[in-house]
Amino acid sequence: MIQKMTDPWELLQAHQFAIVDQLTLRPQSWHAALPLMPLEQEALKTYPEKLPALLPLEYGKPYMELLADNLEEARKESKPGLLRAMLALSEDVEPERLQRHLTDRLVAHLASSGRVYVRYFDPTVFPKLARIIPPNRWSLLYGPVARWSIPFQEEWISFPAPEVEHRAAAWVITDAQWERVERIRYINDALMEREVVLERPWESFEEYSKATEVAERAVVAAQKLYGIRERDELLMYTVKALIHGEHFHRHPVIQEALRHPLPEGVGVTLNTLNETIWAETVAYNND
Repeated sequence: MIQKMTDPWELLQAHQFAIVDQLTLRPQSWHAALPLMPLEQEALKTYPEKLPALLPLEYGKPYMELLADNLEEARKESKPGLLRAMLALSEDVEPERLQRHLTDRLVAHLASSGRVYVRYFDPTVFPKLARIIPPNRWSLLYGPVARWSIPFQEEWISFPAPEVEHRAAAWVITDAQWERVERIRYINDALMEREVVLERPWESFEEYSKATEVAERAVVAAQKLYGIRERDELLMYTVKALIHGEHFHRHPVIQEALRHPLPEGVGVTLNTLNETIWAETVAYNND
């Protein structure tokens, strides 16, 4: 069951730790007071300053006032704040133990061979990973965490730990799952572009989640049906699916355009189609 929270102090008091993404961090003077615990993964040591950090949320500490102010500012201005996730624990855990646990989860073993970097701490990635990785393995990310919360627009959405009888033995991602993980960047770009084009935010996290599923199916269709591989062209196709419905490509004129695009590419070709054709795509999404 997903829970939603907005009050800054309620949020901070309901969690014991937070995660800060140092890659997207815009340093400010007050950040120096934060007792950050870097998640320094050996396999990623070439850029440790860009790795996330764990932050204990210690009630009564002066920096908690600063965090509450930052949360409220982010909520009012609908912009990312300092905290990218907040964690509520199921048991008392030493900070160093949780630090080691989360550090280990930054890298997963790929079933075929090698290791891959998993940006689970990114709030635009976390809910999509939860759809891709099976619960018995996804529960390995949680470990002692009972509830994982992420920011979404003006709210924070909380995801409870998966209820499973047996956890998987190892933090492993199959090749097919990793292929889906790699599509997340295209999906996120398309979801952001859709907001810009329609000039309105998402009505709810549920609407956003459904759009995520549409976007993923659109990326697959673009790649498999029409051989689209270029990032900008995948973005264009996926945004069209989000705006006009995922079956927009069934319109015969659009199918022809996708199969035989202009030399300038798929994006330019789709933009040459008139409004009447796009209006007709409604019929193909009502089948």
